[in-house]
Amino acid sequence: MHPTGLPLELSQDRPQQKDKMATAYLTTEGMKTEVNGERIDLRIPSDVPGTYSNQHWVPLFDVEHVVLDASIHMSLRSVSKILSRGIPILLLSHGNFPSGIAHPMRRQVMCLANQIDASRNNDFRLRCSKAVVVAKIMNMRRVLQRLSANRQENQTIAQSWLKAMANQAQAAANTDSLRGIEGAASGRYFELIGRYFPDELPFERRSRRPPHNEVNALLSFLYTLLTSEITLHILAASLEPGWGFYHETEDGRPSLALDMLEPFRAPVCDALALDLLNHRRLKAENFEKARGGILLKKESRRIVFAALEERLEREFLYQGDDSRTTLRTLFKRQALQYKRILQEENGVFEPFLMN
Repeated sequence: MHPTGLPLELSQDRPQQKDKMATAYLTTEGMKTEVNGERIDLRIPSDVPGTYSNQHWVPLFDVEHVVLDASIHMSLRSVSKILSRGIPILLLSHGNFPSGIAHPMRRQVMCLANQIDASRNNDFRLRCSKAVVVAKIMNMRRVLQRLSANRQENQTIAQSWLKAMANQAQAAANTDSLRGIEGAASGRYFELIGRYFPDELPFERRSRRPPHNEVNALLSFLYTLLTSEITLHILAASLEPGWGFYHETEDGRPSLALDMLEPFRAPVCDALALDLLNHRRLKAENFEKARGGILLKKESRRIVFAALEERLEREFLYQGDDSRTTLRTLFKRQALQYKRILQEENGVFEPFLMN
């Protein structure tokens, strides 16, 4: 299902496409779900309490992971059946934020052993970290190129500076210097992209925990959603999200998911935030003061869910391998690619580069 609660148009007769990833988003409040045989039956609540207006079903054959909201009714028997088919489940709290993940017992032990070894191999970590930071800087540069071209502005100097920073990242001697280069590039990028947000919702600087304005609240929410999406693909590849290469390993931190997120931040999250705010799909009244900062209102999050889902499922021609694909499929490929290079002596991660 889509995050808005609308069922996916999945056909039991449709042939399975290579690298096709279907996510069952079960997020409509009051929905009742049950696994019957090889499908998930869905009953959508109507306006009359205790009754249901629609019934749908999703074939398990098409599902590779499930997103389950805390308000959904699903028995432990059904949860067990989903897990027994090797399908991980992401659990959302009532605020629509990830609260935990249930993953199948069938784990690939040797794959996890290789991942632990790689997370402690400084040469491997530096190679992969350089690739990710270079891709992140080049994607930030590409986003600024597109924005300035749309407004017929000249940002040649700034774009040349970012290109130079990418070259410095490629030549970095260690991870600490690489983080310094990335921080400088990101700071300059946010200075430049701030001018493209609407005047009534200004963006002066990046702030987190808590966000100090509406733009930062939206960016943080999008980064959180995309991290959760990538985490699911990492788990589906039998990898551990906590063992990364660029972000340090800490309890409670999905370091590998954050590593894979970096190149997608600007072209997916930042671009979507600009689209939602400049086209007035989100306005100041969609936000509220909470927890010492500014957050999206609960009812406004559905707008973001729907917009992000549409973007993740939209097909485009990816010049990286000259194929028609979707962002969601690319997340899956990134996880599987990382799994593959763990077994290669001189493997290098090849992150997403914006067309």
